[in-house]
Amino acid sequence: MKFSIDRRYLQDRLSTAARAVSPFSPLPALSGILIQVKDDCIIFTGSDSNIAIQTTIVPGELNQLRIDSTGSACVESKYLLDIVRKLDCDTVELELMDYTLVRLTTDNGTFNINSSSADEYPVVDFTRPKDHFMLTPEDFRQIVSSTAFACSDKESKPVLSGVNFHASGNELHCSGTDTYRLARKTLELNENQSFNMTISARTLNEVMKSLSDSDPIDIYTDKRKVQFVFGKTIIQSRLLDGAFPPVERIIPTEFSSRLVVDTQELSRAIDRTNFMKNANVHLIKLDCSEEGVRIKVRAAEIGNSDEKLKDAKWEGEPMNVTLNGSYVLDALKALKGERTEFSFSGQLKPIRLMDVDNSSTLMVVVPVRSFD
Repeated sequence: MKFSIDRRYLQDRLSTAARAVSPFSPLPALSGILIQVKDDCIIFTGSDSNIAIQTTIVPGELNQLRIDSTGSACVESKYLLDIVRKLDCDTVELELMDYTLVRLTTDNGTFNINSSSADEYPVVDFTRPKDHFMLTPEDFRQIVSSTAFACSDKESKPVLSGVNFHASGNELHCSGTDTYRLARKTLELNENQSFNMTISARTLNEVMKSLSDSDPIDIYTDKRKVQFVFGKTIIQSRLLDGAFPPVERIIPTEFSSRLVVDTQELSRAIDRTNFMKNANVHLIKLDCSEEGVRIKVRAAEIGNSDEKLKDAKWEGEPMNVTLNGSYVLDALKALKGERTEFSFSGQLKPIRLMDVDNSSTLMVVVPVRSFD
């Protein structure tokens, strides 16, 4: 195995494959990147058994790839990427000296890294599933930024650690929830589809980091796995087991009152009091009436605040509601609109948040019972 390549291009491709590598993998080989050099291309593979990334390099003007001999090896991801990143050169040559040593050669010197046989690397099945749909990079980024933040980070119910993709007809509903809040993005597909799958939020974030702005994303899926294919890269992940909760039931459809606020003003008001927490939870109280809307915060060991929102309009009977300020702030950031509408169904009932000018994204937050 011997080839030379542009250093920056090599670093970029290695970084892509390394995103799937976990230093805590139970299999030692999975802490490395599998390098396969063929007659017409080089393939890098990284995996932690749940997510796998395979990226292919073919000779071209940008990468200056020259393949001298074929072969394969498994090299520790951390060490290989660290050396390539810090090399002060334009091109680098990689050569497998024997089955336990890979040599990197530049104009200034050589670096030897221990390696292992490619036979020790577990077989990763990249067989392409049959079901297929396509998304643009922009649509995919909107889905992830609008939903993944609401997923659970607890291991007690794994299905809640991912985003549910539910297609019916030409509509795709993407939902993330930790049972205390819900984030949902709806998109139109180019053709009718029917599927219901939940994809790990970690996988979605890794795909988003690897995306370019030019390549569309081909998504292939079956009952067990999902593949994201773009450019010369494949990112594959197991689907999360378990039934995703029927979130449609908690999205309120009838409302008794309505609040429209300037998104930035409310965001800044919440962020100003983020240090006032009770048991590490930032609770805010919205005191709403036609006379004005006030945001109040009280922390027994720190202090309190009382601030009136300048640009807020309330419709309905006066109401006091206590919310998790961090959840509201996350929702406002994900909605990204200039003005946000809060729709209320009643005291202590779920509240719907939407961008006034864009109904494709909605958030639901559950009020907190307050005794003060």
